[in-house]
Amino acid sequence: MTWPSSLSAPSLWLARSEPATEADVVVIGAGFVGLACAYWLRRAGREPLILEATAVAQRASGRNGGFLLTGTAEPFPVLSRRIGRAAALGLWHRSLENRELLRRELLDPGLVECDFVPEGSWIAALAQPLQVEELQDTVAVLRDEGFELEWRDQSAVCASGGSRRMGGAIYQAGDGGLDPVRLCSGLADLADVRVRFGVRVVDLETAGDRVRVRWEEGEVVAPIVIVAVNAYTQTLLPSVRGIHPVRGQILSAKRGERILEGIWFVDRGQGYVRQLADGTVVAGGQRKVAEETEVGFQELPTATVQGAIEDMLRELFPRLANRPVHRRWAGTMAFTSDGLPRMEPLPHLPGAWLLAGFNGHGISLGFGAARHTVRCALKRTVQPYLPASELAVEG
Repeated sequence: MTWPSSLSAPSLWLARSEPATEADVVVIGAGFVGLACAYWLRRAGREPLILEATAVAQRASGRNGGFLLTGTAEPFPVLSRRIGRAAALGLWHRSLENRELLRRELLDPGLVECDFVPEGSWIAALAQPLQVEELQDTVAVLRDEGFELEWRDQSAVCASGGSRRMGGAIYQAGDGGLDPVRLCSGLADLADVRVRFGVRVVDLETAGDRVRVRWEEGEVVAPIVIVAVNAYTQTLLPSVRGIHPVRGQILSAKRGERILEGIWFVDRGQGYVRQLADGTVVAGGQRKVAEETEVGFQELPTATVQGAIEDMLRELFPRLANRPVHRRWAGTMAFTSDGLPRMEPLPHLPGAWLLAGFNGHGISLGFGAARHTVRCALKRTVQPYLPASELAVEG
């Protein structure tokens, strides 16, 4: 088993096995989705053990833009052509369920303090007739499905975003931005679960009617195991196909006057921008300029994509451009061949479940998906979370 070189080796003391070699439930991965699974397991009266190679939210969960979005930034007609209408509608409905669940359980009561700012989301078209038409069609279809979407014309978008290079936009009032690391840390504290750090799991195997989880210096056996390592799934489970590591890049610019409210997605979701409460600008995306190379596990920003992000700010958000950039980073997301997350039992390992592959929308789907997976795992039943993609392709 070979892990990506970006993961440093744990110390002997972190890796050594504890005397107890059994657990009620094991969750592998202390990112947002793994922690959400632990939360729902605790709510069900179980005692999960989390195994984590590094630390809480060290990978994609702590390297994203912190966007809680309903639906996807991709226009609904485009999404429907890519994965099919039923699957596209399912994604929108599940993301709304996820948002309301996350807000009701954690954010609105203040049980997790993660700088959540519910100022809404803007999904904006460039000032091109086709893009504007795609978003207007999105509004028409989804309003009939019961979604509360507002259409904002170009003048409203310009007044809020600062550029007439954008056309109209979809506005959703219930969405917002947050600090993803504080979300994960707060969720870990709230769940009050045992986490073993420095444990790099190398193998899963059957152990009677249970699952044995092995790492270099130890092992644990449990009746239920949930694998939530996202982009690293095939590193641990080579037989799982259709999950691919894809790099996403972001920059942050120094704080200044706060002039942009809400979270913004532009150009069919190719770029995204928000301004924090302290005025810091966070912008990312633009994978389209180097799609063939923005893959793999290397979490390093590149001049090509970072330059494209700065160009986007200058063109579409000129009032936020030219502020000194003080941090640039990258994270590895898990994209799936069919565009849908994977949540399923592992057929060769009874009692083991996979939950991964959120295609860049982990915060927008992961909390609800974790609840669904935990319920299925505890009942040992399989219930579909989303309609299957009509265009699924394994690869």
